[in-house]
Amino acid sequence: MLYRQETARPNLRAVLDYVKYGGVLKTVKNVHLLRELVKRDFHARFTGSALGVFWAVLQPLSLVILYWFVFTHIFIRGPATGEGNYIHFLIAGLLPWLGINEGLIRSTTSIVENAPMVRRLAFRSELLVVVPNLSALIFEIIALVLFTGFLMLRGAPPRLAWLLPLALALQFVVQVGIGWFLAAIYVFFRDLMPIIGFLLSVIFYLSPILYVAGRFERYFIWNPMTPLLGLFRSALLSSALPGVGSLVFLVAVAAAVFWGGLMFFRRAQPTLADLI
Repeated sequence: MLYRQETARPNLRAVLDYVKYGGVLKTVKNVHLLRELVKRDFHARFTGSALGVFWAVLQPLSLVILYWFVFTHIFIRGPATGEGNYIHFLIAGLLPWLGINEGLIRSTTSIVENAPMVRRLAFRSELLVVVPNLSALIFEIIALVLFTGFLMLRGAPPRLAWLLPLALALQFVVQVGIGWFLAAIYVFFRDLMPIIGFLLSVIFYLSPILYVAGRFERYFIWNPMTPLLGLFRSALLSSALPGVGSLVFLVAVAAAVFWGGLMFFRRAQPTLADLI
């Protein structure tokens, strides 16, 4: 009995060390693989273009200039209309939405588009859903940096910019979680893409992007986009922070969507290679 107790301890320690360091090694490998997949995604997007990766700056820059011109000189006229405040309000909500929109649309087809990798390679295919969301987030960060410079030139520097990492992290968690749901469902139901396009259009107009909720505010608070966009606007425009209840609701939704999407995807994962 004594001999068994003495030998059990090092065996248990060895198992714990294996789990600990094996998990670390797997994490490092996954991070390295994710980095290479993001590089591959960027390379595929800009291959053959004359300006290459500079489009990552030119696209959001041209978008900010376009919206500034349209909503300052076409739809809004006169200094009394508060066009400066409105264009800031609009772009601060629009840039996160564009990142979400791109991430979700590309997430939906990410498994089907990478069918050869899913069939032939043994790796965590859920990373393929993370890649387009990371790419969309990188483009969004570039746009947000440009918009911050735009605000500083107009004499309205962001005083709560330290909130941006929190807002981006919550956005990314929600995007990836929903992306896992969509990517798995799309393998079984290929009519999902037009449905997603329609639903994203509906969500766009049911979110406080173009306007303030007004008398429908009590309904808008149940839309997670409301506190998320409020967090971005607080960071960029130094406006009032969303209420504590709204932020707790956003964090709870983000956590539930992330883990729910991951579990749903992993449950469907064994059958994905056979159907794509």
